[in-house]
Amino acid sequence: MSYNKYKIFRNFMVNELGISREDIKEWTMQAVRETVEKELRGFDIKEVARLTAKSMVSNSYTSQRALEEAFKEVVTTAMKEQFHLSIKVKEA
Repeated sequence: MSYNKYKIFRNFMVNELGISREDIKEWTMQAVRETVEKELRGFDIKEVARLTAKSMVSNSYTSQRALEEAFKEVVTTAMKEQFHLSIKVKEA
């Protein structure tokens, strides 16, 4: 849309309909809020996690490898936080 058409449309909205930017912003926020609430009503996070894990394991070797790597990373991080490891090198 050219700038001129935008300006004409904007002037019509403001002057003829009395709609401001704030009105549009408020209506948009309200519509988004209602839509999100509607979509989340039947949302079961445990079921999503179960289906995602099942899909990752059963899809392919690559997915299984990705799951293994993620698991290793979580375990490694947890161990680093709980244990202090020091290695002493023997002198020959």
